[in-house]
This record gives sequence, C-alpha cells and structure tokens, in this order.
Amino acid sequence: MLSSFQQKYDGFGTKIPPEKQKSVHLPGPDTVRQIIFPAVQKGYICKMKTVLITGGNRGIGLELCRQFYEKKCTVIMGARNIEAGKAAALKIHPSVTVVHLDVTLPGTLIHSFKIIKEKFGRVDILVNNAGIGEQVAEIRPSLLRNARRLVEQRIPVAKKKNIKLISVLRNHGMIDSDKNASKTDIERAVSIMNTNCFGAWRVIQQFLPLIEKSPSGRIINVSSGMGKLDQLSGYLPGYSISKAALNALTIMFANELKSRNIAVNAVCPGWVKTDMGGLNAPETPQEGADTIVWLALSEHINSGRFYKDRQEIDW
Repeated sequence: MLSSFQQKYDGFGTKIPPEKQKSVHLPGPDTVRQIIFPAVQKGYICKMKTVLITGGNRGIGLELCRQFYEKKCTVIMGARNIEAGKAAALKIHPSVTVVHLDVTLPGTLIHSFKIIKEKFGRVDILVNNAGIGEQVAEIRPSLLRNARRLVEQRIPVAKKKNIKLISVLRNHGMIDSDKNASKTDIERAVSIMNTNCFGAWRVIQQFLPLIEKSPSGRIINVSSGMGKLDQLSGYLPGYSISKAALNALTIMFANELKSRNIAVNAVCPGWVKTDMGGLNAPETPQEGADTIVWLALSEHINSGRFYKDRQEIDW
C-alpha cells in the first residue's frame, strides 16, 4: 500500500505530476492470507531494515548502500550534492532514496528528517560515514617501493622493540615530518573536527526520534585506527583527533541510549582505496564496508565497542 507521500514523490523526493500519481490499492483478504501473513510469520517483512547512510554517494558510503540493498534493506543515501547522489543511486537501483544531507549544515538535516519521517516513519540503522581527511602529497612510486621495502625490513624489529611504524617511516624520510601537531593548520583541524565529530553528533541528535521508533535501533560511527589512543603519533593530527573524539562520542551515546534498546558502536574500515584513502590503499571499498554491514545486521550485538575486521579492538 502506498502512503500519500509515496503517491506524490518519487525515490529522490521530487514531486510527481498529478496526472502520473498512483492510486492506492488496498490488498484484498486473499492477498493478506496467501502472501502478507506468511511473509510476516517467516520474518521477511519484519526483518526489512531502513538504513540511512551519510556520505553515501561515493567510496565506502556508496558500497554500503550497495551491500545494504543486496541484503534487502530499504536504503536512504545521504549526499551533500543531490545530483551526484541521484546519479550514484541509479547505479544501485531506482528504489534507493536520496536526500540532500550535509552534516555541517543543520538545515539539510532538518529537511531530510521531514522527508524520511513522512516516507518511512523510522530509521533502524544510522551509519555516520561522512568524513573528510587531511591533504597528503601524492606518493611517488619509487618512494612507495622504498617505504614498502623498509616496512618489510623493520616490522620485526619495530614489534620487538615496541617502536611505532609511523616513527620509523618518519625518521627515514618516508613521511613528511611537517605533518605533525606542532606545525599543523589549526583552522584546517577545526574544519575536520566539524565534519568528522560534530557532524556525526548533529546527525544523531536530529534523527534520534526516528531511531527510537525502531524495535532495535543501531548507530554505527565510521572511525579509524588513527583515532586509537595508543596510535596517536602526531601524524595527521586533525584527522586523528577528530576520530578519537568520534570514538569518545560513541561511548557517550552508547551509555546514554542503552536503556532505549539502541546499540551504538564504532568501526574502523581500514585503509581503503577511495578518493580520501588514495590509490595506494591496500583494501577495497567492499572490504571496508564488510564489518559495518555485518555489525548493523547482526541479531545480537554489544554496545559501546570498537570493531575492525569483524573483531572487537581496543579504543
């Protein structure tokens, strides 16, 4: 059965001309008895989840939309650029809904909330995927080969002496020594924090009323191992601190929402080959999205935890 919103708007939230709007056809008793009731009994209808993914039109976000769709979820793609989002969604399926959602602009969150509330009524899974990084100079192939050779030689020594790999690479000129906390651009760090931490915070606050309508709400914050407290080397400080703060936000919301049957967790997708991760990253978007989808759809999960490769890791 179509809601009044579904009759008037397409999957992208664009209004449909009156002459093309569909009429409502209520299912008859035979349909209820033969199709709908057995589907409910088997859990096919009850298990369909509504998923909202921020930053969903490219990289890991686009792959998340694809994998959730393949898992028979109702997918809502949040995109800063609505036209880019529409084009990306069509690569998956026309049923993927696209909303204009910029985590730094509260007005877009309010507008998206109204659309999602009227069209779907609830959000079962929120994936805070939107994020930005720091600009790193492109690595020359020769430098990359030397770095790889150095890593292969020094990893056993580094492990034995508990030396951080970042320090080894910096000391041998493989990482720009100026990319550290003492020389970073503070305004750039503030911008990164505004997106990666405060952006996720805004989204949770805005959509929490819809998540609370789910029988088992899930919030997953896409973090990074660079935000682990024992990995804060000073390299890419703005990005690292923003992810450490996102991890802290995850714990805070997990504690606040545990009585409301909403699980809140963080996931490190690894170093993934995306626009932000770069072409030298070893993991594919499919691999980066895997743990997020697994965690979101697992029947029984803990809350306030940090995961990587389907395993819990330390903060």
